[in-house]
Amino acid sequence: MKQKSPISVYNIQFYTCNNPGEAASIEQLNFDDRRDFLVDPTLDGIAVKIQSNNNCFHKGVRRNVSLCLVDTTSRCVAATQKLKVNIRKDEYIKDSYAFFPADSAGLRPGHSYKLVVDDTSAGQTLIERVIHLVDADAFPHPSEWYDICDGGLRPAWRGFLFKSIKFLDRHEYYIRFNFSQKFGAMPPAIFPEVELRLFHPGGEQVAIQFKEPICLGLEAYHNNQWFVEFPFSTYEGNDGLFYAELLCMEYPIAGFVFDTCIYDDQGTWFDRAIEPLEEYSPEAVAERWAAAPAHTYIPPECTDCDSTDETPLPTSDNGTETDNGLPDFADIESLSRQSGQCSNDESLPVALDHLTGLRSVKTKLTAYEHVVRFNKMRSDKGLPSATLPLHAMFLGSPGTGKTTVAKMIGAMLHRAGVLSKGHVVVRERATLLGQFYNSESEKTLEAIKEAQGGILFIDEAYQLHQPSDRRDPGKFVIDTLLTALADETNRDWMLVLAGYPDEMKQMFDLNPGLKSRIPDSNIYIFDDFTESELMEIAMNYLTRSNYILSDDAHSALKARLRDDYTRRGKNFGNARHVMNLIQTEILPAMAARVISEGLDDELSLTTIQQSDIPPLSDFTERQRPRIGFTA
Repeated sequence: MKQKSPISVYNIQFYTCNNPGEAASIEQLNFDDRRDFLVDPTLDGIAVKIQSNNNCFHKGVRRNVSLCLVDTTSRCVAATQKLKVNIRKDEYIKDSYAFFPADSAGLRPGHSYKLVVDDTSAGQTLIERVIHLVDADAFPHPSEWYDICDGGLRPAWRGFLFKSIKFLDRHEYYIRFNFSQKFGAMPPAIFPEVELRLFHPGGEQVAIQFKEPICLGLEAYHNNQWFVEFPFSTYEGNDGLFYAELLCMEYPIAGFVFDTCIYDDQGTWFDRAIEPLEEYSPEAVAERWAAAPAHTYIPPECTDCDSTDETPLPTSDNGTETDNGLPDFADIESLSRQSGQCSNDESLPVALDHLTGLRSVKTKLTAYEHVVRFNKMRSDKGLPSATLPLHAMFLGSPGTGKTTVAKMIGAMLHRAGVLSKGHVVVRERATLLGQFYNSESEKTLEAIKEAQGGILFIDEAYQLHQPSDRRDPGKFVIDTLLTALADETNRDWMLVLAGYPDEMKQMFDLNPGLKSRIPDSNIYIFDDFTESELMEIAMNYLTRSNYILSDDAHSALKARLRDDYTRRGKNFGNARHVMNLIQTEILPAMAARVISEGLDDELSLTTIQQSDIPPLSDFTERQRPRIGFTA
């Protein structure tokens, strides 16, 4: 059994340096949580800040850590470094730093990179982070990327937008900006993230968050209607004039002032009221507020972004609400079989925007859809088009949305005329094995027939491969699949093999027929959700279900998910784990407390308290090795 690392890395922050002098004082650089960086050929390198925890509180630790910077665009290792992490007995947190020079690492604008941090002694991956180097020469100035229409704020339990709101303490609210993109007909596969700076009254506290723009529905996509929302919590004594500023690559592009000490003022800010301040100061905020109209108003119709009073939450094709992460699930995989498919009116990039995380999957699938649509356009004009490889492999842990993405691909390929139906048939080893030995081919052929026109999705497909058992019936399933894959006359179906990365790699390497039918470009890595993404999934579900976290409960849930993530084992359920935690532990604890205290007011029925968040159990799962098989 491999040793468990005595340290854990809870965050990585980056900074891109454009001259050698910046790298000389690496600890003084302005690191933050941004993942997109605007760079040009003068890029000097990437600075990295690694924030570690000491898991052995009673003693100090010394660990040898390796850093591997992977160019995910070129699919090669860009650079590696060794790092010593020393945390004294009286320390719990340690910041370590590294620098990757652009020349030796071959850093290139327009490429994406993944940093993998390993504890070499324990043979354990501590954390992975992906960043994107946006090519400054390929796009106009960042201030011209987005055209801001309007903005406002809303309570987490409402869809209405307000110019100002009388705050309730210990409640969740959202800052929202509506805009259109100005990249033209060839936008990037994933729109660059934007930054919110929320200046609290007096400016002594500034909250900073980063988000990717999203778009809901095909109509909004065609009408170029995008938005971004940033959550924030209120607390007692923090009332007054706030200033919300939206930035792109550190350039202010919008901002508005709102007051939390007056009555609710429904509507949104637009025109000059949405322009960013030339420079923030409490005096400038007060001046902007004094110049704002005193009456409630609704902005006029925007040519690109139609604002409405009621902002609907995302919905799936069967009408059930979805969160802004994965579909409305108690079990992410099983529910996605029922309602995870994107509607026939929704493009794949739009549907993918609904998903939390999965940036590498989103990038690859968006590029894949562009090729599919391009081929269809050529075919519609009577031009010859290349034959795309359909069959794919999804590598990842449970609860990372593999079945959901398969349903989206099915709908996309059906719209493009590649598949006649686009449905998804889900099978696993138990449902493919026949009643009698050597009758597996019958069950497999039945599944392929049922999947005609759509996708045959085999979950935990590595279980079909048992090389140690010469009589294992799973080999007949694989042989039947290989025969069907070799039939070039039947291209009206797609095979997706899904499962854990290491086990799937072993199966893949020992079956040359599979390797020849599934190219590297069709191997998708579904990374585990990060701590922040798990928290985002939890907040999306609670918000949509009209639950509110007190400040203490918010901190407790964040700490619980951070600990669960740090101690996760091979069977960690990702999004499924979050839902099980909420539905089987937090909400029952809340119900017991509310009933025992005889409470029946709306605030008590919606507010989750710290005591409702279960503490971390004493059981610790063995940490699993992370993904070692890359496409």
